[in-house]
Amino acid sequence: MSKTKRIILTVLALIGLALSIELCIVYYNANFNLEAKPSICAISESMDCDSVARTAYSQFFGIPLSLWGVFLYLFFLFMIYVDKIKKIKFLNFLNVFKNQTSYIFCIGLLSFIISMILGCISVKKINSICIFCFMTYLIDLLIALTSKNWGNGLFYEIKQSIEDFIEAIKVKRYAFWFVLLILLASSVLSYTTVSNILTPQIAKKKEMLNAFNEYRNLVDGNIMGPKDANVIIHEFMDFNCGGCFLANLYLHRIINEFENVKVIQHNLPLDKTCNHNMRSEGHKNSCLKTSYALAAAKQNRYWEMSDILFAENPETEKDIIEKARLVDFDIRKLKEDAHSNEIKEEIKKSIEFADSKNVDGTPTLYIGIRKILGISSYPELKKIVIEQGGKEKIKHE
Repeated sequence: MSKTKRIILTVLALIGLALSIELCIVYYNANFNLEAKPSICAISESMDCDSVARTAYSQFFGIPLSLWGVFLYLFFLFMIYVDKIKKIKFLNFLNVFKNQTSYIFCIGLLSFIISMILGCISVKKINSICIFCFMTYLIDLLIALTSKNWGNGLFYEIKQSIEDFIEAIKVKRYAFWFVLLILLASSVLSYTTVSNILTPQIAKKKEMLNAFNEYRNLVDGNIMGPKDANVIIHEFMDFNCGGCFLANLYLHRIINEFENVKVIQHNLPLDKTCNHNMRSEGHKNSCLKTSYALAAAKQNRYWEMSDILFAENPETEKDIIEKARLVDFDIRKLKEDAHSNEIKEEIKKSIEFADSKNVDGTPTLYIGIRKILGISSYPELKKIVIEQGGKEKIKHE
């Protein structure tokens, strides 16, 4: 390797390593440090490293992509100087690395291809990009182009690397260490994937999905329960209402325990932003949360958003979006629908329906012909459901 090429590759690898370390810090603060301030690369809603770091796409086999980046650039630095390192007497086993620039080119090219896939995911799925990540993508491409021996054919380095690998594993001692390394790496990756010790966003996603699937018998939109249910519960609620949160938990339990009960959730945001009945400041951002719940219904995921809004209590639109990303909503469509005139009209009709039922507070329940203001204990609620004809499911031991 020429001196000029070595210097250029070293500088590029060190820049990539520095960016990856910074991204590790961003990842840690975004996922583990609740008191951390926004990072310097959290520029706007569409350019936000923190938001990207909180998504399920920021990891691979349970290891943050930023940490994979650290390993990658350390590997590049090792390969750049392996011809000098292997001259050390007790490191002569490194003679197995015969064509260092070929290996750097292949790994650099592969990293860039993977980077482009990640870039597409960032733009299309997450709808937010990580500036530092895109800088590392450029570094990967520059490393590949710099290491390429342009006097050889286009696929020469790939062919050379494959031949060297096959030759190396034919040597028993190298084959032994290679297999041992694969087994060790597989064990570590299996542990990180299953435990989610480094990826709390994946653990949160699994927790949410499990919670959604435990009781979910979704019929349509804001309706939960069997179509032929003969006991219908109408729930008038506000996502910023503490009693509504409790009522929501109770009603999910009712659906779980009764076979002929259906719940219809009606939105009554006590927020003058969209509710003409409110004369003073009410529940801030209730209208916004309602808009996102109804927008989620367009993706047939109303109850999932309802659970997020109640359980996670996001305070801003950005918070709602970040929680929605955890469970793979179509974010672009979700935002468009939430701010559409159609959703505004739906909210208006929901408020008018509440007016027609003389409902002016939340939570208010209609169970059959019984009207219940507020919420008390679960046994009380269950008793009323039974009185109105609710039939409990038979428990099988």
